[in-house]
Amino acid sequence: MRRETIPLVQLLKEEEGSILIASHENPDADTLGSALALYLFLKKKGKKVKVGCKDDVPHFLDFLPHVEEVIKLPTAEVYDLGIVVDASGFYRVGAEVKAVKKVRIDHHIGGEFYGEFDYIDHSAPSTASLIYELLKYWDKNCIDAEIAQCLYAGLATDTGFFRYSNTTAEVFEMAKELVELGASPHQTFVMFSERESLNKMKLISKVLETLTCYENGLVAGITIFDSFFKETATEYADSEGLVNYPRSIEDVEVAFALIEKPDEGVFKVSLRSKGKVDVAKIAEKLGGGGHKYASGCKIKVKDYQSALDILLSAIREELYSTYGIETALTKAVEH
Repeated sequence: MRRETIPLVQLLKEEEGSILIASHENPDADTLGSALALYLFLKKKGKKVKVGCKDDVPHFLDFLPHVEEVIKLPTAEVYDLGIVVDASGFYRVGAEVKAVKKVRIDHHIGGEFYGEFDYIDHSAPSTASLIYELLKYWDKNCIDAEIAQCLYAGLATDTGFFRYSNTTAEVFEMAKELVELGASPHQTFVMFSERESLNKMKLISKVLETLTCYENGLVAGITIFDSFFKETATEYADSEGLVNYPRSIEDVEVAFALIEKPDEGVFKVSLRSKGKVDVAKIAEKLGGGGHKYASGCKIKVKDYQSALDILLSAIREELYSTYGIETALTKAVEH
């Protein structure tokens, strides 16, 4: 992932106006860690920069340095440069971003493109890894412990704390460099994974009751109804990572979480793959996107059964495309 030249660096060096760095809605560690790292770096370079998000910073990310400086989007201000990180386009911000110039930094396949300064590489393990390469190319001496911590959080979580198939020797080398720069692996894991609320545990209990296998065990999913959040006094952010429960079942190839969002009139879908099925293709068919192993979309229906049927149809189609109909049916019978 070493870059001979990064045009975006020159643009940022020359920018004298206002800059907004925006994360996607319902932020995870990669989008918020990347946004904060770039924000802190640009502040050190004397830039007029802000970092923003449509939603509140979730509990599991409130340990990131300077999260209190994240502003609520949208704002009335028109920025000279708007940068969206870890998203397939500005539409993923979930709020209007008014900017004269727009740039995207991302590792998702496809999406919207805004010009020559976009910095996109779908082979990268995380957007944080792209931000790290960008900052190193510009001035590695400016990467302090706080910036390194933000980047490490994005890298660690998007690789499943170095367990997913996107974990390479280069990823470990990058993690090593970030730790040497001041990131704390222990703090990141504890703050992200070992401080769940009792209410979230109650949510998990309700969600696991919905766990169902399909296609004779090749597919497994959970449903998170809006009533579950109300009954357990939890929020949408508490659904983060729950898709990993069906994913962890032996022989499951595709896992999903179907999350009701009545305020938007949609069911949000999180998809995970063990490696053979490309869930990005499933998400794309339903208007979303992501990576081969982790993707998402929104199904614009209010009825649960309709949403489930639409989702399972798209999953089944990709299963058959991956294995061939006869092979897929054989595998399903074997399970």
